[in-house]
Formats: sequence, C-alpha cells, structure tokens
Amino acid sequence: MNKIYETDRLELKALTKDSAALVLSFYEENKALFEPWEPKRGNNFYTLPYQKATLTAEQNYMAEGTLYRYWVFLKGAPDEIIGSICFQNISGSPYHSCNLGYKFNNKFLQRGYAFESIKKAIEVVFEQYHIHRIEAYIMLNNEPSLRLIEHLDFQYEGISPSYALVNGIWCDHKRFALINPLDIPIPLSAQLIEYQSNFR
Repeated sequence: MNKIYETDRLELKALTKDSAALVLSFYEENKALFEPWEPKRGNNFYTLPYQKATLTAEQNYMAEGTLYRYWVFLKGAPDEIIGSICFQNISGSPYHSCNLGYKFNNKFLQRGYAFESIKKAIEVVFEQYHIHRIEAYIMLNNEPSLRLIEHLDFQYEGISPSYALVNGIWCDHKRFALINPLDIPIPLSAQLIEYQSNFR
C-alpha cells in the first residue's frame, strides 16, 4: 500500500502515531470550525495519548482494508496538516462501497486544496482498492461542503432523515453518491476473500 500520493501542489499521506502532535494541533486549531458538524468529543479527544491511539488503530484498519485515511500537506511543508480525507464503512463483495468524510484547515480554505486532494484520493480508491460506489452524507445547512461535493460530480440522491447524532441532536443529511466510472473488473480471488470476510 502506497503511503504517499501527490498532486500538483499537495501530498496525501497515511500517518503513524509519531505524527500525533501534528494531528492534535490540526484539531485544536480548527475546533470551532469542525465541532458544529461532528459528534460530541470525549474529554480526552484533545490529548496526545488519544491521537496516538487513534492513529495506531487507523494504521491497522488500513492494513485490513476497512478504512483509508489520508492527511493532506502542502508540498515541502511537512509540519502543518491542511486537511484530512477518510473513506470509512468499507463494504466488500458484493457492494464494494464506502462513505467519504473530509475536513480542512480554516487557514487554507478557498484555494482549491480540498477539491484537488479529494479528487486524487477518489482516484486511488477507485483504481487501487476496487471501490465501486462512494457515498457522502452532508448536513442540510453545510453550504460549503454541499458545493464541494457537487463540484466533485457526486449525484444527489435524497434526504436521509435523522442520519447522524451531531452535538447531541439527530440531524437529517443529504445523501450523495459517486459511481466508479472505470468499470475495472474485480479479481475473483478478491471477491471471494471479501465475501468470506463478511461472514467471519
């Protein structure tokens, strides 16, 4: 599994627990921006031990193929995270689907970095991990995210009532989906392994 992917301006990296301080700074600096759109955080979320444990768990999930997270950096600037892209709830055969989530540093908005990096990450999961369908769920009043997901060519499919518990309130979300246009045949061996894993 490739650990780094590049675009014209950015690098997408899978991080280890050694980068916990960077991740913690990313969340602390953007707390006011992120928290209105996310579940309530536990008291220990904004601590180094918690972020180390989370990064270790994510490395294991990536090795298992059940989650893929990439942290976004400007080329030549490895000391500040500008964004995070996550593909989670990955389902194997016969679905080959996942959910997309993302968040970006307030200091780097309105520069096209989110579009550039998410587009690259989508190419990776389509081409390398045989994902067929990516879903994105966005709160009804999150206008910047709604504009971004439409710019990425996701198709609107409808409202998912009470989809997620956000800050203690069950919130409706708009559901979008993007289908893999490559139509690459999935190797039979991969289909069987993924199918069997669903019944362990």
